[in-house]
Amino acid sequence: MLSSNCKSCENDLKTSLYEDKNFETYVKNKGWVQSFIQTTSNQKTTYSITLRKPIFKIKNNIYYDQNFNQFFIPHKFNLPTLHIKKDDLKDEIINQAQLIKKELINLKSLNYSNLSGWQIITDKAIVKLGKVDIGERVKLLNKITNNLMESNSNMINLDLRYQQGYVLKI
Repeated sequence: MLSSNCKSCENDLKTSLYEDKNFETYVKNKGWVQSFIQTTSNQKTTYSITLRKPIFKIKNNIYYDQNFNQFFIPHKFNLPTLHIKKDDLKDEIINQAQLIKKELINLKSLNYSNLSGWQIITDKAIVKLGKVDIGERVKLLNKITNNLMESNSNMINLDLRYQQGYVLKI
């Protein structure tokens, strides 16, 4: 029993099981496995395997989990890409990344720079958010993009880093 829809993971595990390797050791050494439970009853062995849940993509098949630990999984998930230096992964920045992902639909990429803050790419906009008042700026971004979608605007460039107002390039 597998906790996620990852055919590549399932095939990898089945191959190992059928090759009669030490299955438990094999599974526990997979970086994409979060937990492994083996139960035996009435000459029947059952395996319950929970996969780590990716929340952001780093690059092909490498992801961050909910604790922002990197791991490889042999499956491609359609998740936003997060570009950030490892030294910048602090609680406040992690919370901001999760807030942005939660609030924005069609998010493709998040880029964080310690100097200029967040740059966001969605299917309709390239946005500079900055580093402060992220919640308010994301709400403003949603309001602006919703208004522009109604007018069938093309891709926009938006800079929300100013305290009073913003710059919009269409």
